[in-house]
Amino acid sequence: MQTSNSTFIIKTTLRKLISDSNIHSGLRVLIAMAITFIPALNSNLLPFFAQNSLHISISLCLGVMASAIVETDDNYKGRGKFIVTIVVCFFIASSSVELLMPYPILFALGLLISSFAFMMLAVLGTHYNKIGFGAILIAIYTMIGHQSGINWYEQPLLLSIGALWYGLFSIVWNFYSPYRSLREQLAQLFFSLSRYQQQKSALFNEKEGTSKEGILAVRQQLAIQNISIMARLEQSKRIIQSRFQVCHRQTELYKLNGYYFIAEQIHERISASQYLYSQLESTFGKSQILEGYHQLFLQLSEDCYQLGMAINDKKKYRHSRRLKWTINALSDQLYLLKQKLQLFDNNNEAMQALQAIYENLRGIDNLLLTVSQNQQSKQTEAAVIAIEEEQPAQSIFKQLLGAMKATNPVFKHAVRISVSLCAAFVLQHLLQLPQGFWLLQTVLFVCQPSFSETRKRLMQRSVGTLLGILLGYPVIMLIDGTFSQVLLLIFSAFLFFNYLRTNYGLAVIFITLFVMFLFNLLTGTGMEILPARIGETLLGCALSILAITFIFPDWQFQRFPTLVNQLLLLSGRYFKQVSHQYQYGRSENLNYRMTRFNTFKSDATLTSAWQSMLFEPSSKQKLTKEVYALVNRCDALVSYIAALASHRHKMDDFENNIALQDLINATAKQISSAYNPISVDEQELVNAIEKFADYKTNLSGETLLIVEQLRLIAFTALDIQLLLQQVNFNYKTQH
Repeated sequence: MQTSNSTFIIKTTLRKLISDSNIHSGLRVLIAMAITFIPALNSNLLPFFAQNSLHISISLCLGVMASAIVETDDNYKGRGKFIVTIVVCFFIASSSVELLMPYPILFALGLLISSFAFMMLAVLGTHYNKIGFGAILIAIYTMIGHQSGINWYEQPLLLSIGALWYGLFSIVWNFYSPYRSLREQLAQLFFSLSRYQQQKSALFNEKEGTSKEGILAVRQQLAIQNISIMARLEQSKRIIQSRFQVCHRQTELYKLNGYYFIAEQIHERISASQYLYSQLESTFGKSQILEGYHQLFLQLSEDCYQLGMAINDKKKYRHSRRLKWTINALSDQLYLLKQKLQLFDNNNEAMQALQAIYENLRGIDNLLLTVSQNQQSKQTEAAVIAIEEEQPAQSIFKQLLGAMKATNPVFKHAVRISVSLCAAFVLQHLLQLPQGFWLLQTVLFVCQPSFSETRKRLMQRSVGTLLGILLGYPVIMLIDGTFSQVLLLIFSAFLFFNYLRTNYGLAVIFITLFVMFLFNLLTGTGMEILPARIGETLLGCALSILAITFIFPDWQFQRFPTLVNQLLLLSGRYFKQVSHQYQYGRSENLNYRMTRFNTFKSDATLTSAWQSMLFEPSSKQKLTKEVYALVNRCDALVSYIAALASHRHKMDDFENNIALQDLINATAKQISSAYNPISVDEQELVNAIEKFADYKTNLSGETLLIVEQLRLIAFTALDIQLLLQQVNFNYKTQH
């Protein structure tokens, strides 16, 4: 038994080493840093530098660290362009520090202007954002390694060489495994879908599904989990787009693209809400049929998880036979329930809804089955790339100039960072802090675009630094040799990058150890700098909080008008796309996929804003109950449209069904009036919605189910409109 457990642990560890991109990131840094210490072994290897060999290696090591922190997950062509740009920016930023260090006033002015300019590069895209961040970081690293009496160009040159070396090494590393990160992102996407279905199964459970409070709590958790799903979808989409730009005929890439395509459809289906779940419980609570749905959700969740594991481990996914049995068993139970309760009457809405939920879940099962049988449709290159929104055809200068206004988030953050860094440098000189660059580094890492993100980083940075010092103190006391400390320094960097994307607080512990070993190697003062490290970290956190609070404060309450209007506008487009397919036939065309993706992303953004608002000071949280209700209604609206979408297909008699067309038009009008309430007669809209009840007497079967879904959408849109009238978003918070 022990041998079996040991074998399982070994296999699990090896599988993680092979497939985990975080471990691969750490291994890349470990190997690249280890090679930078070759000059330390041979003092004659780089004779044209005045620094000693150990200092040369440490400068190269810092260049590797900075380059790795801002690394992009791009194709090899994109990585090459990025590395060239980053090396040039690194050399310019580092040289500026070396030249201006003797002149504090000029240095402070240069820091203010350059940090603002670098942070404004985020307007041009994610890559430029990383370039700007990396340039400021390398400037701080230059301060760490600065030595008087050394030629000004030595430190910038060594840092740039280290960054170039890591960039080239990373390109070669990823050239032989270009799809590892994509596989992991897709695996995490299916894990997120699995968690969503597991959470949604609670709606049919005896505990949560029997009360409105329990159902509301579950729906809130589902909305939060949707944030993670959309983040994974977006990241997977970006990687696929990047790989398609250089690989047009790769079989594996098309297969991974097919997984993404399946994930999109599963996400739409699991997000669907076909009926009011509280009414299902009141109608069928005594029949035990809902427990069958509960089990089916759990089994679909398990199979999504298994698909994620298969993608991550490059293995064949096997569809569960148990899932097939559950699908058939639930179908039989539905038939028996109809017979027992004599519910053959097609006008029974609850029974129709129960059948619709079953059909939707069976659709998810069919999608998983196509993966198992390798039948997923092959998408063309455009199937993914077209999701990318076109960049405006403007010059870089015009884009930067147009973004310099107080309403632009990038401009606000650039001002905060530049002012905070300048203030940190001034404090360093006024307080005569010998290691004041830690103050600047803390500000750079902690100060985030929003108060909630800054607050989270503050706690993680403070606690992580303290724990890192407590862990490093006995290590430095016990280990004295240079070789041993170099090994520990490199291993600390490995652990830092292993946890950087998944657990920032834990990553801070290891970067603190890295800095301690670094200073002990440079000056032999690793122990003496500990109090300064703690004090300057706390001071940097305080500066970050002050900056986000008083410099262009961007409280979440002020974002809600724009976010809600955007979601309603996209929901209207999504609804129109769905309704058209009832007339012309089901299609996963690019326009539909783009509309669906943007709608769900907008829904996730609105929920994320609500979550961020909860971390803000209580004085900045306005109308919390009303806003909470508004976020829930908006999420419900998208879920009801997704339910209509999950059953979309061409209806043969659609053109002759005037009643259904009228109801679709009335629903579209109701959604439109929610985000555009000007010149709208509310009583007229209420009367239009009441017509749904009149039409039901003339409709039956599938059409009745569609009408019921339209009614849910229309009434939810009306609720949103009424809530918007109650919430005064024009209220100006006190700054």
